[in-house]
Amino acid sequence: MSQRSNRFIRMLIFLCSASLSVSLSVALSQLVAAQEPLVFSAIEKSSYSTISERVMREAYARMGIEARFSALPAARALAVANSGSVDGELYRIKNVHLRYKNLLMLPVPIGIMEGVAITTDPDITLSAWQDLKPYRVCIRNGVKFSEIGTRDLPVDTSNSNEQLFTKLGSNRCDVIILARLTSIPLAKKFVKEMKTPVYYHVVETYPLFHYLHKKNQHLVPKLTAVLKRMEREGTIAKIRAQYIEEISSAS
Repeated sequence: MSQRSNRFIRMLIFLCSASLSVSLSVALSQLVAAQEPLVFSAIEKSSYSTISERVMREAYARMGIEARFSALPAARALAVANSGSVDGELYRIKNVHLRYKNLLMLPVPIGIMEGVAITTDPDITLSAWQDLKPYRVCIRNGVKFSEIGTRDLPVDTSNSNEQLFTKLGSNRCDVIILARLTSIPLAKKFVKEMKTPVYYHVVETYPLFHYLHKKNQHLVPKLTAVLKRMEREGTIAKIRAQYIEEISSAS
């Protein structure tokens, strides 16, 4: 074999080795990146955050990804998610991304939320948002379903659910608006301390969705497939039912 042929073969071997090394390096980098934990903002002191965390930990675990959650006040949680400081928002109602343009809504519901009006007056009857018009209404700042539902009404806002019950107990509100599951432990405490029953009125039911920041758009197809499978298996419904049993039986 000529020296020219030998040089050509050596060059081919070198190029193939270099290409393989680059490919392996890229693949390794992608694998390491895929294994880095993702962090999501979540509404603090929310039962729906607890349920949604359990659902999404399972979903991401099936993808080989660790999910972590940062509990924040409701308005701040959404702002932080939209800014890209974290990887997305744990859960929100449908179509929040139409206002917060950097967020992508996963199309599979990860739970449901009942928006309820809570009163201490047994004579008040409510079944829709418009029924609230005659009453003094209090909502929690940053909770989008209540902000949207009462957008045409004068409302008093609070920064926590505990403050809502305090205002209800001191007769500063006729009606407070919360998500049903979030309200259960607080309502139990309120009834015990105030010796006053509370009355629930469902004004709307919402599916809940997980949101990714647009920088994680590459995860959407696989995560959607995982959530669809969990939905078909009944895993999402089972997680919700288990949590409801836990808080309902708690003393």
